[in-house]
Amino acid sequence: MGISSVSIGKPAFFLLIPVIFLLTLFVFSRFKKITTSLGSSSEIANSSSFLRSLRFSFFSRIILTSLSLIFTILALCEISWGTKKIPVHKSGSNITFVFDISYSMLAPDCPQKLTRLDAAKIYASSLLSNLPSSSFSAVLAKGDGFVAIPETEDAALLENMIPNLSPLLMTSSGSSLGKGIEAAIHAIPAQSAKEQHILVFTDGDETDNGLESALETALSHGLSVTLIGFGSETETEITAGDGMTRVKTALRAKTIKELIQKAENRSSYHAIRGEKKLLHYVDSKEQGSAWKILSNIQQNPRSDDDTTFSYEVQNVNHHTVFIFLAVLCLVLSVVCAEFSPSGLKKLKALLFSTALFAVFSSFSSCSSEKKQILEGTWAWYESKYTNATADFLTVAENAPADSLASQYAIFDLSATYLSMNELDSARERLSQIQFENTHMPPELTSASVYNMGIIYERQGDFKTAKQYFKQAILANPKNLNAKINLELCERELVQKRAKSGKTELQGIHEEKADNSDSKSELFTVIHEQEGKKWRNMQQSGENQSSEADY
Repeated sequence: MGISSVSIGKPAFFLLIPVIFLLTLFVFSRFKKITTSLGSSSEIANSSSFLRSLRFSFFSRIILTSLSLIFTILALCEISWGTKKIPVHKSGSNITFVFDISYSMLAPDCPQKLTRLDAAKIYASSLLSNLPSSSFSAVLAKGDGFVAIPETEDAALLENMIPNLSPLLMTSSGSSLGKGIEAAIHAIPAQSAKEQHILVFTDGDETDNGLESALETALSHGLSVTLIGFGSETETEITAGDGMTRVKTALRAKTIKELIQKAENRSSYHAIRGEKKLLHYVDSKEQGSAWKILSNIQQNPRSDDDTTFSYEVQNVNHHTVFIFLAVLCLVLSVVCAEFSPSGLKKLKALLFSTALFAVFSSFSSCSSEKKQILEGTWAWYESKYTNATADFLTVAENAPADSLASQYAIFDLSATYLSMNELDSARERLSQIQFENTHMPPELTSASVYNMGIIYERQGDFKTAKQYFKQAILANPKNLNAKINLELCERELVQKRAKSGKTELQGIHEEKADNSDSKSELFTVIHEQEGKKWRNMQQSGENQSSEADY
């Protein structure tokens, strides 16, 4: 895999490298002073072999230790290159409308002598009412890209904006479809769990030739982009934005198709999710063009069980390479420090380095499943839920169903969904855990049923949540969180019962008020008799208590 694109996740750690160089120079200067003072001694001066051995051990250890620290810093910088496809959980979708409002869109070469922009307005309005989307957003593209409506579930905002589209809404000159698409990409929230689709309403006539690079960027993010063409491919003369210059413009359908093909050929993103294409061109004048757009958005060749998953292309983090180099330099520094002409010291250094290498080999020979789970756990702690989901899902799908690695991956996957508040997905994954497995650790069983209790607790079903918290305590009596949540659920149930009892008593009171007069008189007599009896008992009790107190 070539270094097609290099990215640095945390470049701030690079500031530590100059500090290491300064410390190394300081240690070298101190060592020079020490050897100078040792050289003044006649005994040491006569032992030149000792000084050579000392210098070799010292310099080699300092240099290798410094390299080990530098490689550690490079690992912390999260340097990535190359790309890989990862599965990502998706729920819902967001469709971004990118409107080309440049002056070329005012050419009146659409059916019924409509301008391209007016035709785009009608087309977008009719398309909006049939799109099965959970949220929408809008971007204006002219000489620049501008997010007019951030992601929202209120489609009425977009409906009200479409009739008011005009080149006068932006002061930038020219036409840049690439900047419009890039603005749409940057407007997507980080760690978004929605399918992203970009619809571009344009004539393809641009002035900065930025469309191809923007399409490549969209492909690298795994985004679907559909360019909808408006106008005639025959040249039409219009007035430019300065109100004086006459220019010719046309629908550049052929150019758009060529740019799509080039972007697909040059991008490292290849067909994923079956053979589904992500870049499309649709001519608005074609019969059934709207149906083609809707089918592109709804297309999903995967099975029904996997409809909530799609794939994204992300850079590959190679921090393990730098960690290996850091450990290797550290081992070599110890070996060089122990080096001496003496055979005993050679043997000791060899044994020590062999032991360290064996430890490192046992660490690095961990199964790929464990390594993937560790990477996913680290991503989860950093709130990178998309990466965590990809790592856990890979292990859950590839590891044997009855293996502990698979069970841990399913649990971690459910915990990730729980952090994303995807309660149904989390419950579905927890139901896949094999609790009857005799090799299942009690901590994992307890944590699994505990998370199930949390799901029902968030949904307001405290009775069911209480049962799961009890199971969590039985599986692992040390689960303090389960004990606390069990008590909280019990309090909620007591409060509900108290409210229910109060309502019931009020109903009985109202029922008594509706009885006949005869029954009312009878209840009055009984009430008076009971009152006298109660007062007598109370007085008797007060006398007894007062005597006891006295």
